[in-house]
Amino acid sequence: MAAPKSFKDELTLANGVSIPCLGYGTYHYQVSHETQVEMVERAARSGYRLFDMASLYMNERGVGQGLRQSGVPREELFLTSKVWNQDQGYESTLKAIDESLEDLQTDYLDLYLIHWPIPADHDDDWPQLNRETWRAMEKYYRDGKLRAIGVSNFLQHHLEPLMAKADIPVMVNEIEMNVGFYQQDICNFCLDQGIQLMSYSPMQGIGNMAEKLMPIAAKYQKTSAQVSLRWNMQLGSIPIPRTYTPERMVENANIFDFELNGQEIAFISSLQDDSRQHQHPDVDRIRLDRHMKTKV
Repeated sequence: MAAPKSFKDELTLANGVSIPCLGYGTYHYQVSHETQVEMVERAARSGYRLFDMASLYMNERGVGQGLRQSGVPREELFLTSKVWNQDQGYESTLKAIDESLEDLQTDYLDLYLIHWPIPADHDDDWPQLNRETWRAMEKYYRDGKLRAIGVSNFLQHHLEPLMAKADIPVMVNEIEMNVGFYQQDICNFCLDQGIQLMSYSPMQGIGNMAEKLMPIAAKYQKTSAQVSLRWNMQLGSIPIPRTYTPERMVENANIFDFELNGQEIAFISSLQDDSRQHQHPDVDRIRLDRHMKTKV
């Protein structure tokens, strides 16, 4: 797989839809509407075209306004959102998608995902719930409201029952993937199945790994964070770093003038950071009512 060489490079999903090779994560805890609008507008003006959202973030109004103020045409943008746990199910998923479209003030989403495989109180019937949610996404895919559909935080044993029943194939799996937490098994499975990987928190815990990455970073005159993003990208994933620092927005996109060699990729992939804890879809049940948050 050839690694992207330009910020403008795109990958192709299983249904032929093009997706940017680098994205911008929009979530930020307790951020104001004004800050959300400003940072998203800055990101779009800096060249980002893929914006990752979720109904849980309650930020789609601000993201939509920021993108409109940026002046970037809608057809050049790639907007991703997700259905939250409490909204899984056929009718509730349709309603959640309509809500996202209204908040963003757009007629379609470029990608829509199931946020987590197992909602709270659904340990026994989550495969059926996933299928009902997927069936709603398939309807809106056929209706033209969704250009591509996929999942997030799914492992192989979550994906397989969904894939067995789906009329429209899973196109994307968005997972946490960073130095010290390389989920190799699910990454390999997705790549084998033609499912595009996206990586959230691609620089999480980079401070713990900075010393080990320092020789590689020095070789290419890059930061450890930039090496982390490039490693992620060369493994076939689309990293979606989030930052509200304008300088970091530019720095995170400055990863196309170097390429890690096979030995460096293997070394970074072998690093394991056992000091960090991660939410596991088979263990954690995230019981949050998104409506308790205020939209920004």
